[in-house]
Amino acid sequence: MADNAVAVIGGGIMGSGIAQVLARNGYEVRVRELNDELLEAARERLISGSFGLDDAVEGGYLTEAERDATLDRLTFTTDLETATQDTEFVIEAVTEELSIKGQVFRALNEVTDDQPLFSNTSGFSVASIANAVDDPSRVAVTHFFNPVPVMELVEIVKAPETDPAVVERAEALAEELGKTAIVVDDDPGSYGFVANRIYGAMRREAQRVVDAGVATEEQVDTALEAGYNLPVGPFSLRGIGEEWD
Repeated sequence: MADNAVAVIGGGIMGSGIAQVLARNGYEVRVRELNDELLEAARERLISGSFGLDDAVEGGYLTEAERDATLDRLTFTTDLETATQDTEFVIEAVTEELSIKGQVFRALNEVTDDQPLFSNTSGFSVASIANAVDDPSRVAVTHFFNPVPVMELVEIVKAPETDPAVVERAEALAEELGKTAIVVDDDPGSYGFVANRIYGAMRREAQRVVDAGVATEEQVDTALEAGYNLPVGPFSLRGIGEEWD
């Protein structure tokens, strides 16, 4: 096994963010995408996108030397076997579609050995993903939040079949990355874990209040911000990048 070698499957907003924080913390990270165009987009996003390495340097969180060292620890490939060979663990961060995640985990089942396989899903159950591999004890969810370099929470989700050592490795990883982790049980049949499910209930009720004419969007935000010390209300949060269903 290569020293500190890990793989991130998918170089989108979440995958590039996860790859960045791993590389910044000393891991040799292999980012795998489907084609060269997507790989180049992932590299550009990681370096010069919002919350990328250049932003970290400009904000004083990294020196230029640290940015360069981080880049040296990153490699980009379209070959899944090359990305995952002799890695300590793999983090899947592809599109939030269960069928696509299933395809990825079936492929990982063929090219990996016994290392932990983590999914960055926002809400699919561990069981639904682990069905794609021969040994479901290897699989857990590590749900990072966007933007990964900034947000502290990681939801670690385990199924009854998940090996406790896999959960412990996920907890240790979160600590290494300076994140706050909570470990929760899988809940097959429901989408979402803790933060998204509870926040989703709040925003649905907020919309009902507005639709019923009880209050305006601005009043709802003011009530939650001033009444509960939320840093931003649900309608303002939607306005700065969140998409509502």
